[in-house]
Amino acid sequence: MRRVLCISPQFPPMNAADMQRLRQALPYLRELGWQPTVVAVDPHACEGSRDPLLLETVPDSVEVIHCGAFSPRLTRKVGLGNLGFRSWPQLRRTVHRYLSRNQINLIFFTTTVFTAIAHGPAWKRRHGVPFVVDLQDPWRNDYYLSLHKSQRPPKFAFDHWQKTHLEAATMPHAGGLVAVSQSYIDTMRARYPALADKPALELPFGVLPGDLDVARRLPAEPPRDPGTVTLRYVGRGGPDMARAAQILFSALREGRVAQPQLYGRLQLEFLGTSYADAGLGLSTIRPIAEREGVADAVIESPDRLPYFQALRRLLDADGLVVLGSDDPSYTASKLYPYLMANRPLLPILHAQSPAVPFLEASKCGPLVTFDSSSDTKETVSRARELLGWLAARPEPLALDASLLEEYGARAMTARLARFFDEVTYRETGKLAA
Repeated sequence: MRRVLCISPQFPPMNAADMQRLRQALPYLRELGWQPTVVAVDPHACEGSRDPLLLETVPDSVEVIHCGAFSPRLTRKVGLGNLGFRSWPQLRRTVHRYLSRNQINLIFFTTTVFTAIAHGPAWKRRHGVPFVVDLQDPWRNDYYLSLHKSQRPPKFAFDHWQKTHLEAATMPHAGGLVAVSQSYIDTMRARYPALADKPALELPFGVLPGDLDVARRLPAEPPRDPGTVTLRYVGRGGPDMARAAQILFSALREGRVAQPQLYGRLQLEFLGTSYADAGLGLSTIRPIAEREGVADAVIESPDRLPYFQALRRLLDADGLVVLGSDDPSYTASKLYPYLMANRPLLPILHAQSPAVPFLEASKCGPLVTFDSSSDTKETVSRARELLGWLAARPEPLALDASLLEEYGARAMTARLARFFDEVTYRETGKLAA
């Protein structure tokens, strides 16, 4: 049995999006030839929301090792709150000790706590264990360089500087790359020639079938006014979502003018749009609705929802909105749970998004796409048509079961396990026993 050490600082019960890939793989890795061990930061040392139900989906047979971290109250005195910096010496020490005492074939970094990935070269030099990096988001993200300074996140200058240097010191030493988007792989290979001939795998997020069963155990929402049609979006907001939101709200405004009775039924809810702690998140979607004059039909709650509560809210909606980024490489991590929720969809996505061909293949219904050359009037008209369709309460989706099986967690994990085999062979010259 081959053994993989999985580094995921934010692990259940932490309600973090970046551990979902690993959580969904754990039930299947062993049967596919890889025994996983997880290293995470002690939840008591982490910030952010928790969802205890997530622990129910982690197999009891999986060993989870926790390391400590400095208190954010202390580190913020010197301007550092990042979990990777707070846990730097503890994580380095914990994994070093484990590798000294155990035979491990591969290290798998699956996290957006990118600072933690920077340990990979040191562990590889000292213990001879190759590592794979899972890029769920870009590490060094140049997107905000194109925006005015007022639109950039707080501390962007330092954040971009440290990510630039740590990424450059780490990525050329990786044995392979996993990414949710081929464009992330292409960017890394262009940036670091040493990766040109390293194995790479484009792997979308899947869905663990049992997740929806857990979500259905939660209480359903109270009955709504039968004259209201509730459309929901659950996921992050931000300036890169502004184009899609503007198209949506312009379409709603035009629809309410043309057919007030039909479009007046619509209530749009945007939930969990900020990664900030509860009560500290800023609204990024509702201000756009205010500018379009439809804020009375829009609710935004920036506070992040526990994972299973978020799924329950999807199940309870009359229809779902999928907002895409104006960054064409972006793929919404909740796309597959959206489909599994079996609700009518209104996707508004960049035309080059990796999600577009998947949604077209799924036959989930029509979608709205945009790019820099799109005719805004035509795009808004298309969105208005689909909003009217949703306001008329269409039937649930009729998805191809084989497609959902193809993108389920087991199928995705099988691809990941084969990739682990390939990287191990390339790095050592033989398949590990």
